[in-house]
Amino acid sequence: MISKKDKSLILKYARKYKLKKVILFGSSKDRIDAKDIDIAIIGIAPELFFDFYWEVYRDLSKPIDVIDLRKDCLFNRLIKKEGVVLYG
Repeated sequence: MISKKDKSLILKYARKYKLKKVILFGSSKDRIDAKDIDIAIIGIAPELFFDFYWEVYRDLSKPIDVIDLRKDCLFNRLIKKEGVVLYG
């Protein structure tokens, strides 16, 4: 799992960008010692995606990968099924 500070920052930006949902997945879902943080987001305007990404990337303690779940594909369905909802 991620640190409380990183979770708090992710929630801050989720509210700022009015996201519908943020889902934690990958190794960071289960391990505090994961090398990066993987999140998937729902509800961001396409033109704001990189603004959100850079703000979160800049402030978190580890590198971050952000996936937009707008498209329906097997990988995105797996994230929705097995990930941990942080927001929304």
